Amino acid sequence: MPRDQDTPLAEDTRGGVNSVEVAGLLLRLLAEAGGPMRLADLSRAAAMPSAKAHRYLVSLGRAGLVEQDPATARYELGPLMLRAGLAALGRSDLLKRAERVLEAIVARTGETAAAVVWGTHGPTHVRLVAARHALAASVPPGHVCPLTYSASGLVFCAFGEPDRVAPFAGREMVQSRATARPGAPEDAAALERVVAAVRRQGFATTANEGDTGLAAVSVPVFDTAGGRIQLALTVFSRVGRLNVAPDGPVAALMMAAAADLAAELHGGPR
Repeated sequence: MPRDQDTPLAEDTRGGVNSVEVAGLLLRLLAEAGGPMRLADLSRAAAMPSAKAHRYLVSLGRAGLVEQDPATARYELGPLMLRAGLAALGRSDLLKRAERVLEAIVARTGETAAAVVWGTHGPTHVRLVAARHALAASVPPGHVCPLTYSASGLVFCAFGEPDRVAPFAGREMVQSRATARPGAPEDAAALERVVAAVRRQGFATTANEGDTGLAAVSVPVFDTAGGRIQLALTVFSRVGRLNVAPDGPVAALMMAAAADLAAELHGGPR
């Protein structure tokens, strides 16, 4: 009797679970997409009927692995996927090494430092070492940075994958126009002017991120020389406590820290 490929817990000839592999395919497509996806696009990419894809997405949604935007009906990775990703990153050698660098930055600057990676919803804090004083700035675990007006976000705008960055940046600039957010670029031309400066100097600084009361310096760490960005190292504080001048000592310290971490990760010279 032929096996029903859509039956839950159906086993293939290798002893695996077919339904789990199908669900994994849908999750991989969502993870690799530049933003939320329509059911039609997901089913086409997975080469399966829309009705079948929809049944899987309903179950994945109940498990917290997928979520659907009620306004657009598009699908995105869910909160459990984010938590699982952060947990996996937290156990990685990359973040263990990054944490030692963050501790050194905090010791030198007296302010909070964080490691930021590209996550489901944009630049996401995955490790934070808080300064130990009453005026220390902090953010909750898993905090997603503004893409177009935070130092961490601007690093990913400048050095991240354009196809992934563009949809998030576009949506954020629409919000900035609607709210007249101070200091935030409101169109592609304005953002490109800021990003071009970040690329020239190799790091991003903000004196008051979108009128939030935070100042920051952020630098990229690449997987190889001139390669893909792996993470950003960011130091931030309340406005007035951190020297964010592009030619200042904090910017120089952060660039050196990023170079040291990249050399440590890849075994090459600074």
